[in-house]
Formats: sequence, structure tokens, C-alpha cells
Amino acid sequence: MSISANAKRVTTVLSIATALSAGVLTGTASADVEVVCNAYYCNSTSGKDGKINRVDALRGELILGTTGFFEVFLPDGTKRTGPTNTARNHLFYINKTFNSGLICLRYFERIKPGVFQEQGKATCTSIPID
Repeated sequence: MSISANAKRVTTVLSIATALSAGVLTGTASADVEVVCNAYYCNSTSGKDGKINRVDALRGELILGTTGFFEVFLPDGTKRTGPTNTARNHLFYINKTFNSGLICLRYFERIKPGVFQEQGKATCTSIPID
């Protein structure tokens, strides 16, 4: 490749990179994610400032394949319960705004029919997410 061809290529790449970065800088603000884990699972909370979009409950290796359910506890005192299953993760869509507080996740494993036991301590993310 000649020097002039190489210079054109570098100029083109720089122009594209500049345009993309300008688009990113002028685009809408994306959500931030805060992740807190214990030995059993992770709480990945997505949002921006006080707006909470969703909580992704992700099982770790110690409870992978077990039957159980996740619960999310919100700062307003409400909770959301996921399905009882063996899925690796469950998404809780929150779409609420809070001034402050904690978003806590707990996992309950089925020991036998009708009997569940909490595994690990609650994992809590804090508001605002930033």
C-alpha cells in the first residue's frame, strides 16, 4: 500500500471514529448497572439516577440447576416474586423511580414440595444507580 493510500485510509478511519464518538456524546444517556453478588447469585440492577429499569437475578454455580425462586424487595416496601424454576436468570422489569433506598434480591431453593430455604444473604444495590 502506498503512503498516500495509507494516509487516505487513516483519514477515513479517523473521520468515522470522530463521527461515531460525536453521536455517542450527543445521544441519550444510557442506563448504568450496579452488580452485587454473594456466593450463590448476583443482583444486577439497571437504571439511571433514581429510575430503576430492571433487576437481573443470575444464579451462580452453587445453585445452578436447583429449583427455586427469586424475590426482589423495593424501597417502597413492595416485592416481586419470580417463577419457581431452574432457569439460570430471571429479569424483573421495575420501571419505577425512587429517591433513595436499596433494591434487594433473595433466592429461595425448594428443599422438598412446599418447603423452601433461603440461600445466601440478600444482595442489595443502592439508589441512585450511577
